Amino acid sequence: MNRTIILLAGLLAAVPVLFYLLARSESARDHTPSGLGTGNSPITIYCAASNQAVMEAIVADYRRQRGGNVFVNYGPSQGLLSQIEVSRTGDLFLPADDSYLHMAQRRGLISEMFPIGTMRAVVIVQRGNPKAIHSFDDLLRDDVRWVQANPEAAAIGRITELTWQRLGLSKAAEAATAAYRGNVTEAAADVVIGSADAAIVYDCMEHNYPGLDIVELPELKTAVSQFGVGLLSTSRHPAAAKQFVDYVTSPEHGLVRYREYGFHELPNDRPLTNP
Repeated sequence: MNRTIILLAGLLAAVPVLFYLLARSESARDHTPSGLGTGNSPITIYCAASNQAVMEAIVADYRRQRGGNVFVNYGPSQGLLSQIEVSRTGDLFLPADDSYLHMAQRRGLISEMFPIGTMRAVVIVQRGNPKAIHSFDDLLRDDVRWVQANPEAAAIGRITELTWQRLGLSKAAEAATAAYRGNVTEAAADVVIGSADAAIVYDCMEHNYPGLDIVELPELKTAVSQFGVGLLSTSRHPAAAKQFVDYVTSPEHGLVRYREYGFHELPNDRPLTNP
């Protein structure tokens, strides 16, 4: 019994010491200059849903080749921007269109931006295009059920909506759209399960859905997203974040994966700069 009491007393006496050591550890970590972080520091990237498949491949390569620890939060571009603005956490932001990077920069959330590539808005349909969808007018037919990503949340929805507006097709498109989805992958999923005949997606997503076909509508010819990645000004590990950016944008590493997954290279005359 006495031994038990002595042991308990010792444990209780050690608790304040443990709390003190933990507090010192947290304090030291909080006051370490973020610029001194090593390339192996864990980082978090907010990444658009359209880039999920290729980013998962790049992160796996990076972890295997460099040993870096990268956590990825996927979602619609506007939703990710809102998360960053509220939480002020994370290290990198990769939306599906660089307009969101410019928004983030104007709000003081981005310190640097780096170009990656381009994506084009297309229609994804069942293999063989059974509904014979070849133009915007075909989407308006009574026998065609089509969906879009929400323009208030996703880059593809915003880019498409701007195109409809420019062509004077907004009212017709809104009236004919069967449903709006949270992001581009949700829109594509409707076609996969057969609840929709067509969906507006980025052309790179053909790689993710080999059982579906891509149709390039003439009306969407100018609906192109230029995209890149931004270093968050609130990053606590900018050295590690920049190391990952260098890997993603390297012609020998990340860009190889981007080409493999159907993305287009960024034209040399379109650098990612302030509009």
